[in-house]
Amino acid sequence: MSGNDSEQLGSKVQRAGRALEQVRGVGVVQGVQVVVDSENRLLSVSTPDAGSVLAAYRAAVADKDFRAESALMELRDDSRVAAIFTFTGTDPEPAPTRAVREQDAYEELDSTSAWRDSGW
Repeated sequence: MSGNDSEQLGSKVQRAGRALEQVRGVGVVQGVQVVVDSENRLLSVSTPDAGSVLAAYRAAVADKDFRAESALMELRDDSRVAAIFTFTGTDPEPAPTRAVREQDAYEELDSTSAWRDSGW
């Protein structure tokens, strides 16, 4: 391949890469529209009932927190681990406190743009 041919191929590869970065996928099911970028990150969710989406998210986070706390219960109950937390001052925030803080933050979001440009 000559130098000119490789330059042309390099240009084509660069144009294709830029075009792929701009690709967006849009899916609509039962009135819910979802937009993803070229790496499948969630960019936006539009729904007639955005409050339900946020409520379901909060429920999922609360469920995950409960399951995580249950998985760590035996370790947290060990006096050696408690001593390490006390010594280092790194006692992890309890899940209920974290869940309440997250719920408060999400309730402040505008329901029409709560998930828009989230970077997921």
